[in-house]
Amino acid sequence: MSDELYESLIEIYKSFILEKENILKKLELNNNDNEYQLYNKYLYIIDSRINTLSALLKLFESYLVSKKKGGFEKELINKHLQILDIQEKERHRIARDLHDTSLQNLTHLTHKIELSSLYIDEDPVRAKLELEIINKKLRSVIQEIRNTIFDLHPMTFDDLGLKESFERLVEKFNETSKIGIDYNIENINCNNSLILMTIFRIVEECLNNAIKHSKGTKIFFEIKKDNDDNCLITISDNGISFDSRDILFSKDNHFGLSILRERVELLLGTMEIDSKPDYGTTIKILVPLLD
Repeated sequence: MSDELYESLIEIYKSFILEKENILKKLELNNNDNEYQLYNKYLYIIDSRINTLSALLKLFESYLVSKKKGGFEKELINKHLQILDIQEKERHRIARDLHDTSLQNLTHLTHKIELSSLYIDEDPVRAKLELEIINKKLRSVIQEIRNTIFDLHPMTFDDLGLKESFERLVEKFNETSKIGIDYNIENINCNNSLILMTIFRIVEECLNNAIKHSKGTKIFFEIKKDNDDNCLITISDNGISFDSRDILFSKDNHFGLSILRERVELLLGTMEIDSKPDYGTTIKILVPLLD
């Protein structure tokens, strides 16, 4: 609305300038004193309106510049808030995972150790069996913590690169789930490690969602470059379908897809979800590989 008003003021300003030029021409050609005085008065009125409009246009231009700047700053603030929101969700997920697995298991082990100490004198054999169970469980907890550390930042990502990190990720999922995962990963060259890490997180989130919610038996994902050197990610499963519009845009947003969409948007990428009954779900994500 403000832009339309600004354009209208410019048109009025131009019309007054044109009218002034016409009056000046008439003054040059006119020899009648009465008409000359009349044109002079009219010229004074036109000049006054031109000056008023000129000052108004300058104020309007300042307003539009500040508005655009404010809009840019607001967009920038929203992006920062989006990043903070993702970080908070990640912290919440890690805290929940630690509480539900490692912390509870360690608490249970402390009780086991206390129980074993009671058996040492009265029943050494039973105490020994309890300690063996504790030893096995403790190794399992150590593996859980290692997996959490890997989730925080895959060490192979720094040492070996993106492709090897995905291979390690698939191995981890194969150890903890019954669903089969096949993949095709091309080497993606990008100097920005943050983009590559975010691509890794995007695929990890898609695989997590498919394992937890698809109820399928197979997952396939592919990572390659398209003709414009963008990163094209495709993840498909043979599980149950869902309405992606209801999940992505509802107030009660699905946690996994919500954080997935935010990550894609932060990379200026696009995401398409195709989910059909008896055909499973396919997610296609296109990410620009910026230097």
